[in-house]
Amino acid sequence: MPPLELKHESVWWSTLTPVEQAELSRDDGLAPQPDVLVVGGGIIGLALAQALAAQKQSVQLIEQGTLGGGATAGSAGGVWPADQGPFHPPEFGPLALLSRDLWGRLSLKPDFNLDWRVNGFLTVNPERFQGDAPGFAAQAQELGYTVHAIDAEQVARLEPRLAPAPAGGIHCPSDAHLHPLKGAVSFARAARRGKARLAIQTKLLEIERVAGRVVSVRTSRGECRPRHLVMCTGHEAVLPAGVLRPVWGQLIATDPLPPLMKCTIGGPFLTLQLKTGEVVTGGTQAEGRNEAPDAELSAKLAEGARRLLPDVADLRFTRAWCGVRSATRDGLPIIDRAAGVENEWLAVGHHRNGLLLAPGTADLLARWMLTDEQPEELQGFGLQRLLG
Repeated sequence: MPPLELKHESVWWSTLTPVEQAELSRDDGLAPQPDVLVVGGGIIGLALAQALAAQKQSVQLIEQGTLGGGATAGSAGGVWPADQGPFHPPEFGPLALLSRDLWGRLSLKPDFNLDWRVNGFLTVNPERFQGDAPGFAAQAQELGYTVHAIDAEQVARLEPRLAPAPAGGIHCPSDAHLHPLKGAVSFARAARRGKARLAIQTKLLEIERVAGRVVSVRTSRGECRPRHLVMCTGHEAVLPAGVLRPVWGQLIATDPLPPLMKCTIGGPFLTLQLKTGEVVTGGTQAEGRNEAPDAELSAKLAEGARRLLPDVADLRFTRAWCGVRSATRDGLPIIDRAAGVENEWLAVGHHRNGLLLAPGTADLLARWMLTDEQPEELQGFGLQRLLG
């Protein structure tokens, strides 16, 4: 088979409307004394800006690039608590399930045009459930997830275009999907409606702390003196060395095709079809920072999708893109007050679950900041667990 000739372009940006693209590229300038300064304009920072603005806080967000242009643009769009949850510590579940439900409620609001679908997640890779679908499903159900073991005949009824799955599979019917950049646009729009200011092409340069408080933040566009500072950037330098590490992943996509599948499929790689018709596959994970797609990996991803959908003759991939995400060693994010600083907060290290956890992280952290009472759901996400 000849080498793939792929445009290095995310399917997410190209499927936004011109108005949506303009909202992510809009710059609102820098306010000198906001209630809260949010550093990082990915899905976590934008969700937090919206949550705080909804509580009548004056919010300034700064982003060194374009809104949603980092890990959010590299996301697969998954809201998959049941697929992800059994592989995480138990603290993950309450936050993940709360956040999924918040996404569902947000999808009903006029400002939130998300391409939201509760289309389920179907795993047909037996390595994922160690060849024991009933046992895996039972363990996941005990943790509170909606997970079912299904046999090969049920897999075929659910997704008739898939290659035969003699080992059956795992079905998570309540897992969902959305367009990650439409999610970013929606949070940005709602935050601005609440009078938040979102500044792009603005770098954090220096934080001045006095007697356990942030008193000033110097940016590439001037000084800001917020009452609270929240770090939502994925850059590892915001914490001591080794707490966060960069992990990159790659995705490829076809041009729009007729309907082929309903669920997100966990096969050799994850594969799904968007509402707009494109088939997307990938979800790889590798240590480091790789900003350019790897040609050999693209070919491997394409071959995996063709094995998964063997009777689809025109499964021709045309785009490839990467995303770099920050991860912790236990797979849980850090959602906490910064060590020894009364008015500095952290919402970092969400890795591949930033999109899933964004509304829950924002809702609970905003509540903590405004009441000074830590929500029970965030007690397992402290920084201290990673400093020992």
